[in-house]
Amino acid sequence: MLRLSLIVATYNRSSSLIRALESVIEQNAPASQWECIVINNNSTDDTQERVAEFVAAHPDHNIRMVTELRQGLSFARNRGIRESEAEYIAIIDDDERISPDFIASYISFFDS
Repeated sequence: MLRLSLIVATYNRSSSLIRALESVIEQNAPASQWECIVINNNSTDDTQERVAEFVAAHPDHNIRMVTELRQGLSFARNRGIRESEAEYIAIIDDDERISPDFIASYISFFDS
């Protein structure tokens, strides 16, 4: 059962996004408990290709990308919320690096 959906909106920042995703896959929480939804907010750079390569290189993680054509952070985040399948939602920016206990801590926080 998915406990947490992690939403990451991005627009033309593929390099910083990949660094953020590298920190996402280092989570202590079992990969079966969470998903990561990357919202490509109509990027014109190589975001599509780089995320596809990253997902293919990490098949044990539930990471997927959805494209939102309406420009703007609120459209992207709301699309991520609609796409989420878990009971809890957390949102990070595409230039963040999260600690390995980020998801486990959020799940614990929401449970309490």
